[in-house]
Amino acid sequence: MTAPSERVPAREPIGQAVAAAGTAVIAYNVNFYAGIALLLVLVTIWPPKVSWRPLAWRTVLAVYPPFLLLWLGFAIAYLRAMAAIDLPVPPQPLLDQLAHGGLALPNAGFALFGIVVLAPVWEEILFRGYLFTALAAALPRLLTHLLTAAIFGLVHGLHYALPIGVLALLFGWLRARHNALLPSILAHALHNGATVALAMAFPEALDWMYLR
Repeated sequence: MTAPSERVPAREPIGQAVAAAGTAVIAYNVNFYAGIALLLVLVTIWPPKVSWRPLAWRTVLAVYPPFLLLWLGFAIAYLRAMAAIDLPVPPQPLLDQLAHGGLALPNAGFALFGIVVLAPVWEEILFRGYLFTALAAALPRLLTHLLTAAIFGLVHGLHYALPIGVLALLFGWLRARHNALLPSILAHALHNGATVALAMAFPEALDWMYLR
């Protein structure tokens, strides 16, 4: 990937985003791994107009821990509020299975690899690579952040759209600050890894959060 400025002609990034959205439709509705394979082909022949580097690991490690604490407080408040209006939010199924089955769960290693490595790379290329770049070419920056985060939240399901959308604001901020994908990929992987590690180490905490 090259590292051009954010303001590129809108036609190409929008075309790329439409093509990437097609791979997402296949991944979410037909076959997840087929969608991933198609996105990798797309990245190879028509990469998004954003650089991979820098990794900016110091920035990620500086901002993620305090953000995680704030996000956890927000997520718990959200879960409590939804339960109070008789719309309880269930735990995400795979996270719940790993929390209570641990490494004894069939294909646990593959599931962990998918959550901590595969999903962050694939989703960041799709959302902060193709989608964010297309929106940034046509819209003000704030609207780009909000729309990308909202779409990212919604594709994870209505139950989780708000807290995951708020989480996506961090990924978008890192991508915009460094005009690169690796910082958001690293933060995404850290978040997924921390979430799974906490759930597996303290499954009772997951039960407490989701009021079970």
